[in-house]
Amino acid sequence: MKEKYDFANIVAKSDKMQRVLEAVSRIAVADSTVYIHGESGTGKELIAKAIHLASERKDKPFVAINCAAIPETLLESELFGHEKGAFTGAVRSTKGLFTQAHEGTLFLDEIGDMPITIQVKLLRALEERAFYPVGSEKPVQVDVRVVVATKKDLIEEVKKGTFREDLFYRIHVIPLILPPLKDRVEDIPHLVDHLLKKISQQMKKNVTGVTPKAMQKLMQHDWPGNVRELENTLEFAATMTQQEVITDDLVVQKQALAAPAPAAAMPQGHLLPTPEALKSLKEARAEFEKAYLIQLLEMCSGKASKAAEIAGKYRADFYDLLKRHEIKVADYKRSE
Repeated sequence: MKEKYDFANIVAKSDKMQRVLEAVSRIAVADSTVYIHGESGTGKELIAKAIHLASERKDKPFVAINCAAIPETLLESELFGHEKGAFTGAVRSTKGLFTQAHEGTLFLDEIGDMPITIQVKLLRALEERAFYPVGSEKPVQVDVRVVVATKKDLIEEVKKGTFREDLFYRIHVIPLILPPLKDRVEDIPHLVDHLLKKISQQMKKNVTGVTPKAMQKLMQHDWPGNVRELENTLEFAATMTQQEVITDDLVVQKQALAAPAPAAAMPQGHLLPTPEALKSLKEARAEFEKAYLIQLLEMCSGKASKAAEIAGKYRADFYDLLKRHEIKVADYKRSE
């Protein structure tokens, strides 16, 4: 399945995400309802699309709706459609998302925010694969695979009476738990590489990477907004940088701006780095180059020929670089 679909948009080097994708590969071929649970920004819709693309329904529609974004008065019509004249403003009959997703996949995001009045009709639609559009007396039959997602603890919502228990058990057939980014930090360097390529392409700007100190800051952050917050941070830094690499001061600046603080405590007039705070391009390149060489020698246990090969340099040129940065190969040789 990986060879066929490659999961090109899903960076999953960590064991936890590898297990998620292994589960996706097994459940995709079934038609059972999938229940995805994860914090905001963990990639719930991305996983839902992967399930769809790996299933036999891949050539049919993938239809998504965020249940929290649609007012209660409109949600029923959005899901099930309506007949002409069913309510004020219904000037023509409209197909709902269930009908639009016929033979494909319907993704119900943030189902925990669905009003309880709509939950009753959804339960019937899931049980019977049939429903009545608003204002219609004729049932509509559909063949739809349903994937739902939520960041809420629906068991607690059931206890509070805001989510129907029978609907919970109807959708909680195959649970899939997405780990937060703070629990898969080993994915961060790969995510940074993947996201920066995308951001640079969109901006038509050549931002090739981050400095070692910036990567350290990224690895140490808790990421309450998960991958979405990481992408926003990189987009901010890529926009602000005047270099080909992102430095740690831009990462810190974005994280400080994102942190909740009273308005009076927010820094004024410092959204843009001052000229004095920016290193020259020559200084920044030298700093990055030295950190890169040190990291390379550590990885290669002080074997200069191997390090030079990885760096794409002739050995003599590589030694010239080491001399320029006053780096001694002997300091990184390990005893066998």
